[in-house]
Amino acid sequence: MSDDLYFIPIIAKALQQKDTEQALLQAFEQIKSLGRKPQYQQGLAQFEQFMASANSHAKKNESDLLETSVVGELITELATDTFEGSAEEKQLALDIIQSRSEWKEEYDRFIADIEEFHRASTGIVISVARENRPLGSVKFTQNCGPKTMDNIVPGSYTISLATGRVIWQGELTERDVIWTEAFPSQALELAADTGEPKGEPTQEISIFDGEIILRVFPGLESGRIEITMNLSGSS
Repeated sequence: MSDDLYFIPIIAKALQQKDTEQALLQAFEQIKSLGRKPQYQQGLAQFEQFMASANSHAKKNESDLLETSVVGELITELATDTFEGSAEEKQLALDIIQSRSEWKEEYDRFIADIEEFHRASTGIVISVARENRPLGSVKFTQNCGPKTMDNIVPGSYTISLATGRVIWQGELTERDVIWTEAFPSQALELAADTGEPKGEPTQEISIFDGEIILRVFPGLESGRIEITMNLSGSS
């Protein structure tokens, strides 16, 4: 067992207890106590990074933090095959996820979404909705270029895969989609062929470690969302 991941079997054992919340609190104390030893200092730092990441978003108790940070991190790393532990550590991490139905369901959904994402031969469909109303969709196949969704006005947007999995949600304001609001001090430079303002995106969002890139560009009366997919490694 790697000293850097010493906390995984401690958490796995706690999750097998009847009083999970109390067991987790005791597990956290054990993890912190062991972390004072030199060989476990790096592992403690890694564990604390998980907890700090979730704590920056909300004030929760430690057992809640486990769900939003450690388990979420394990699900992502295992599903994307980026988990760096040994085979034994990987199995322990899977045991943690499978110890609760909601974690297992999330992991299974993640796997299904990734498989769907990599089916480049049949095409990948991405849908865009504003205020929960569909605006349209774009389809990607291997080696195709960026796709653009026009007529983007201020509002709440949801971007999802064909499986229904939401890959991004957020609010786009006038500063994101209206040129004079986005760049009030810059003169409009209209492209000769399109009549659209030139300029840098107001937002650039990376999804799945850069496999999907969303860019938001402002326009005169409405903006556009440009979606780029990197499918060169898909099969």
